[in-house]
Amino acid sequence: MININHCPASDFEAEFQLIFNNHMKGLPICHNGLQVRAIGFQNFKKHWIGAMVTPWSILVLLAQGNKNNWPEIQVGKILSITLPAGAFSFLGMASDRLGKFLACSLMSPVDPLFNQRSAEAFAARALMLMLTPESDSSHTTHSTRSAIPENLSRRDFFTTFSKEMIANDKP
Repeated sequence: MININHCPASDFEAEFQLIFNNHMKGLPICHNGLQVRAIGFQNFKKHWIGAMVTPWSILVLLAQGNKNNWPEIQVGKILSITLPAGAFSFLGMASDRLGKFLACSLMSPVDPLFNQRSAEAFAARALMLMLTPESDSSHTTHSTRSAIPENLSRRDFFTTFSKEMIANDKP
């Protein structure tokens, strides 16, 4: 089980590596160039939040730290969690090692053009944006604001991000 005083990044890496080895390895949904990696785990309201890159998905995870203010979680059910950037849908999950936790899927399957570095950068950036208050988004530069169309769809965001990451990932 997760301990508030112990960062669970290595616990999540170990659990998701077991899932990969025992259930996912060899499936067509998996991106052969990616490894399981925990990204940016930190305390959030006496709980733990971080991102996870796996060969089959990129997620943001929320794990119990303080039992007193942890929501009732039903495995397989969607729960809306309010983060500084707004409300996000998280799926209730559980494992023997980790107990109950929440997962918000950012990308599944992972874009085949991503390599490990770009997948980790995407996960870190998404986590940072989710933890940035909405009011802070008004402090973006003019060039950033003009580069993002107002009617940008979720699919367009990920497609644009993928192309930018690949372009910036060249040596």
